[in-house]
Amino acid sequence: MTNSDLNDLVRLLACPDCGGDPLFSDGELRCSGCSRSYEVKDGIPLLYPKGMNREHLAEEEKLGGIMQQTEIEPGTEFSEEQWKRSKDEFWGQVRERLGGSGLKIILNVGCGIDTRALELQEMGHTLVSFDLVYSLLESLKTGHGAKHCTAGDLLHLPFKSGSFDCLCCIDLIHHEIEHTPEILATFERVLKPGGLLFLEDINAWGLFQFYKSILLPRPVHRTLRSLYHVLKGSPYRPADYEFPTSVFKTMRLLERVGFAEIDAVPQRAYPNIGGIGYRIYEVLSRVQHIKRYHNYHYMIVAVAPKTAMQR
Repeated sequence: MTNSDLNDLVRLLACPDCGGDPLFSDGELRCSGCSRSYEVKDGIPLLYPKGMNREHLAEEEKLGGIMQQTEIEPGTEFSEEQWKRSKDEFWGQVRERLGGSGLKIILNVGCGIDTRALELQEMGHTLVSFDLVYSLLESLKTGHGAKHCTAGDLLHLPFKSGSFDCLCCIDLIHHEIEHTPEILATFERVLKPGGLLFLEDINAWGLFQFYKSILLPRPVHRTLRSLYHVLKGSPYRPADYEFPTSVFKTMRLLERVGFAEIDAVPQRAYPNIGGIGYRIYEVLSRVQHIKRYHNYHYMIVAVAPKTAMQR
């Protein structure tokens, strides 16, 4: 990262504790409001709030390590291809809806190691990659050329209000399902008036999962899910705080926060099922309602309020 890149990033940042302006000096950031200092590691600001959940961070770092493994488990090739197609669909929608509207400042929240977003950087947009796990950002930066990376906590997004023209978020809010209303309100806060939100997450109403995530009591679902991963010998057991989110509830919450033009985008790819399951989905998804609301993922596009709300 050049000094110019870092300065461009710092102009967007805010202290996660008090909201003050961080100032870069002597290799670190210091908040002009509360005077707290933050490490800048290999050009990546580490803006973790004081009260963040360190156990949660450790869980996500463990998951991050698994994400960086490139080996595909035998028998999961079809599902892995569907995951790839799902991500291609998401970023295709982003490129299509941003096309011809000029260069934008874009925040990718919970970026992980998904390199597809970097196509937006190559198109000339200013892309800020944000994640809780530093090692994932370091991989994006050193291995794939991401210019602007920031580590921090989703519940305390360290960015100034009204900083971004567009915010993208994939498969993240189910990690903080108890805090969904606050997260969506924060997304509205950091977007400019009229800014675009692209949100995708694991869908509680998915065609092959609603009977578990909707019909079963949540504690029972969590217990059975953990048992499944133990019996399977999975290297990672989903944390208790993870749970699929409802596309319908998320849309209602977005409307309550002030977003408009809220649209669920039809999805073709369906991860986490085999070929037979996918053929069933192909037939049923001829009904547009199923294609929009009952995929493994839901994808929502929404527009932030045209005038700034109370921030």
